[in-house]
This record gives sequence, C-alpha cells and structure tokens, in this order.
Amino acid sequence: MKRFFAIMISLCLVIALFAACAKNPDTPVPTEAPQEATEAPAEQPTEAPTEAPTEAPTPEPTPEPFIDPYAVTIQDWDDADVRAMSFDTIFFDKKTITDGGVMGWKNDNDETIDGTNGKIKVVGMRGWAGFLEEDMVAMGYQIDNREPVLVEGAFETTQPEVKAAGGDFAQRFRVNIPVEGLYGKDHELRVFAKLESGACYYINPEGSAFMLYYNGPDAAENVIDGKINAGEYNTSYILDSSNAKTWTNTEIGDTSVKYYLRLASDAVYVGFETVGFVEGDYVQLDFNPGARLDDSSAGGLFVSFVIGEDAKVLQHNHKTQLKDEIDTAGTDITSLVEVKIITTEEGYAGEAKLPTEFFKVTDVEKADEFKLGSENLYFGMFIVIMNDPEGYTNQSAAPGSDWSPKGLGLHEYVVY
Repeated sequence: MKRFFAIMISLCLVIALFAACAKNPDTPVPTEAPQEATEAPAEQPTEAPTEAPTEAPTPEPTPEPFIDPYAVTIQDWDDADVRAMSFDTIFFDKKTITDGGVMGWKNDNDETIDGTNGKIKVVGMRGWAGFLEEDMVAMGYQIDNREPVLVEGAFETTQPEVKAAGGDFAQRFRVNIPVEGLYGKDHELRVFAKLESGACYYINPEGSAFMLYYNGPDAAENVIDGKINAGEYNTSYILDSSNAKTWTNTEIGDTSVKYYLRLASDAVYVGFETVGFVEGDYVQLDFNPGARLDDSSAGGLFVSFVIGEDAKVLQHNHKTQLKDEIDTAGTDITSLVEVKIITTEEGYAGEAKLPTEFFKVTDVEKADEFKLGSENLYFGMFIVIMNDPEGYTNQSAAPGSDWSPKGLGLHEYVVY
C-alpha cells in the first residue's frame, strides 16, 4: 500500500511540473544546434587601391647633328626658277669630241667616256643656261659625291641667240673637269651653277643633261712598300715654290713634296715623294676631320713622317682613339700604323696607312664622333726642314697669328 501511494505522488509531481512549463513561455525550449554553413559567403567586390599618378619620364633631347660649315649643298635643277639650258659641246683635253650633237653621242656611248687607257686628262662640258631672276656668278663641277669645286674663268661670250632662248640671265660657259688619276669605273661628272643668292643648282634636268660617266684605268690595291704605283691613290697634290708659304721668311727653293692620298673604308692611305730632303726632316699633313676642330686653340691634328732609314711617325696637338697621349714634340705612333720610307734618286719616298682611330680626336667635344668616309676629311700640306729649322705650308691663311684650323684655312683640300 505504501508503494502505491509513493508512485501516485511521483506521478502528480511530473504532471505539475509539465503544467508549469506550459504556462511560462519564457522557459527555454531545447533546440538542435544549427548546421554549419558549407559555402563561404560571397566576398564583396573591393576597388583596387588608386595609385598616385606618376609623371611621364622626360625624353632625352635629340642631339643636334653636327653641321659642316664648309660643305656645299647643291640643289636639283627642277627646284630652281629656270627658263632653259643647252648642252652643246664635249671636249677631251683640247679636242672637240662632239659639237651640237651631244645627245646623240651620249646615246651612242651610253653616256660614258672611256678613259681606261689613262690618256684623257680633262673632260670639258660647254653650253649655256638661263635662270629666271638671277645671274650665275660661278660655275663648278662635282665628281661622284666629292666636295663640289668652283672653277674660275668658266664663263664665255654669250651670243644674242642664247639670250633670246634663255632670257636676260642666260650665260654661256665651259667647265673643265680634271680626271687624271681618277681610277675605277662609273664615276659621275656633273656641272653646277652658283647664283647671286649663293644657292647652287645642278645643270641636269632629270639627271640627264650636264652629266657624264667616266671609266678610268683600273684601281690598284695599296701596298705599303714606299713605292708609289699607278692606281694606288685617288688624288695627288704638290707643295713647292709655286704655292709654299712660310712663317720663317725664307724661300723653299727647289725643295718639294708630292703627296698622294686615298680614302678607304677603314683607313687613309698616304704616299709622298720628296726632293731636297735630308734625314731628320719632317713631311707633315694637318687634318681637320669634318671641320670639328675649327675652334681648337691646340690647332689641327698633325701627323709627321720623319725622314730617315728607320721610318718614324708622330701624332701632334691632340689625343686620339689611336693614341691617348699628347707630347709637345709629338707622340710616337710608329708601332700603331703601317709605314715604309725608302730612298730614291731625288730624295725619299714613303707610304703609310693611317687607321680610322687616328682621325677620332678625343680631347675636343664631339670630335671623336667623326665618321670617316661620311664626312669631309679636310687637310693641309706642311713640311719642316730641320737644319734651320724652316716650316712651309700651302694654307691660304698662313702665315698668321691664328693657328686654329679655321684661322689657317684648313678646309681647302679634302681627302678622297
């Protein structure tokens, strides 16, 4: 009986507890734990951080090209105000080849003069031209792309018929072009006019009028043996009593030097033949590469060939890529060049090969940028007779107090 009453009391207590929970809504009801998310929430897009603006790099200034102050620019005939022209006569030396039939001769001969036997010394072109508003003040010629050459005494008497055809400014001329020593084939010979304004124009409309080709004897390979052989050099010049100038007030007498020059892709070949020289005398060339040394107070770039059984070559006045050294008496570069000096019946002869590096001067701004073969290589002839000593040159401005290349006029001759 006691067990029965105990069960009943326990049951009543459970019912009472359930009823109390139903009446009290604040009583927490057990719930299942929420499931964990299986996908990561999508990230919100974010803007890339804005970089601080940067200034564009300042471009390097384009270097100004070097301008040769002595180079002559020749414009095409078709760029000028012209009226008319006529190519009338061709001469070989003093012989008239064709008069009045130039175009027929040019067609028959493919515009080419055969000078391979070496007997033609001068080619002459004669005719007339008339510009519309200016007189021609000078005539000149150009061989290939060499420096143009103005000639004196080219104008002839102009007939009334020429004035009638060519206008008030028409003039008749004859231009003689020296071809002696011009070796190799297909050289271009052209004629140009210089007007009152200073402008120069080829007298060759469409490149066909005052223009001829010239085939000379075959060129020879330069061999540095001291012997000047035919075909080895392109040009020759002489320093003697006819053109020598001195700063020692002396006469050169019978002493002379004949210089030979040839421009190659990697060097300049120099030859010389002397009369009246003795051992120890100096045969010299003064260079002004591209007129880049014009204002140099040190003067031009000298090379000296010291006469004697043992050849000696000196570099003067400037440092070069060949020899980075200056000596007041001259820097010895004998071992850096090919050279040979021999005795002859009249004195001495010599040959040398001066490499490209010699013409790149390193102590004058931008002078080392000189391009052999693409810029004019100006030069002058000098000698020093050591027994007095006496010095001579052919430069028109010497002797004088200004020994800069510009002051000497060191732009009158060009190596080809």
